[in-house]
Amino acid sequence: MTDIMNGLLYINGRDVWSDFGAWLTEEKEGDTKNYSALQKPPATKSHVAVSFREQDGEKLPKRLVQKWEPRDIALKFAVAAADRESFIARRDAFVSFLKDGSDGWLDMRVPELGRTYRIYYKDCSDYEHLEDIGGMVAARFTVVFREPNPEF
Repeated sequence: MTDIMNGLLYINGRDVWSDFGAWLTEEKEGDTKNYSALQKPPATKSHVAVSFREQDGEKLPKRLVQKWEPRDIALKFAVAAADRESFIARRDAFVSFLKDGSDGWLDMRVPELGRTYRIYYKDCSDYEHLEDIGGMVAARFTVVFREPNPEF
């Protein structure tokens, strides 16, 4: 598995598989929720509108300038190791790395998508501890990142 996992995801220039034993995972085989979350266009900002009681609808500028809203991106990660002690060390190092980043910022590069996302750690929305998976100790958890200035 090592050869196929190398080079799939870099955060601040570090390969998360080789450095932390972490990778993007899916709930079911064949799912693409992680890549879908990364590629989903953000919402646009609301336009300033004026609503007159005496007129139908609302008035907007003749030219609408569309700008992106910031967005949250939820990605499901897994971390695994051969034993409990190694697993705890890897998991804690990975979560600490995500929290601290480089001055709090994370540059997440996904070579397969040809994109780099400038994000920061916001939340961990769920956590599932798994043991004795082919002799491994692992966990799956969803990390929510914030992309304040989406470049799409």
